[in-house]
Amino acid sequence: MIKLLVTDLDDTLYSWIGFFIPAFYGMLDELSLILSVPKSDLLDEYQHVHQEKGSVEYPFATLYLPSVKAAYPGKTKEELLNILNPVFHKFNSIRKKKLELYPGVKETLEKIAGMGIKVVGYTDSAEENGFYRLKRLGIDDYFQSVYVSDSQFALPDYLPASEKTQIVHGKKPNPAVIHKICQQESVAIGEIVYLGDSLTKDVYMARRAGALSVLCKYSYNAKGQDELYSKLVAISHWTATDFEQEKAIKEICKAENIHPDYTIHAFDEILAIIQTLIQFRHNVNVFGKILSYQVL
Repeated sequence: MIKLLVTDLDDTLYSWIGFFIPAFYGMLDELSLILSVPKSDLLDEYQHVHQEKGSVEYPFATLYLPSVKAAYPGKTKEELLNILNPVFHKFNSIRKKKLELYPGVKETLEKIAGMGIKVVGYTDSAEENGFYRLKRLGIDDYFQSVYVSDSQFALPDYLPASEKTQIVHGKKPNPAVIHKICQQESVAIGEIVYLGDSLTKDVYMARRAGALSVLCKYSYNAKGQDELYSKLVAISHWTATDFEQEKAIKEICKAENIHPDYTIHAFDEILAIIQTLIQFRHNVNVFGKILSYQVL
């Protein structure tokens, strides 16, 4: 019996790269105008800060840029936030416009909940990024829990802690995290479906854990993806070592012929998979009972 759907968040329920990159580069344009500093110089500074802090989404990374410190020496954090308010406003306004659910996500989550199946989220993002995107999108009520990475910084006052968030130690594709989620949710590994958008992180992790895996390959994810990815690499917190590790995992997946149990091209296709699995388990149970009667 399928009891639990574990789903990735970014680029599975919504396009993370589709909102973050336009918002970030809009912010970059604004900052470049205010400081009269070339965008290429600011990009290098941002990447250095992101690598130092270990996250491309480190909040207020702008305040740590050498160009900002040089332009406003001796200013407090509060003063800088006020001075650079147009910069942060640009990011937030673009994010608000661009952050949206993929087609059918909310309706599908509602139907899954109606089937009596619990839904939990799992993301490498920190709480203030992972859970609160679900809240902004109005789908947090459909989640029993959201498993997030431990934040490196205190939550802002406007983001109160949520009882739904669970901190996990370990990153994808560590299969121990999946087992930990199963333990927390009181289900067996054979009773879950894992959904994500990455073969090397989501599918590889699920297969190593012994869970049924579903890979989402949305057609609306492909439009302009190469350009967005190139812009992400320019500011990424990933180091050369991180890129080498990703390359190594890709080679392992190829050598071991790692592939998902199912592939979907729209989020609502997960419903048919869950229904098929439920019906299959039901038929197996019925067949088992028939055999037992025959033996008697």
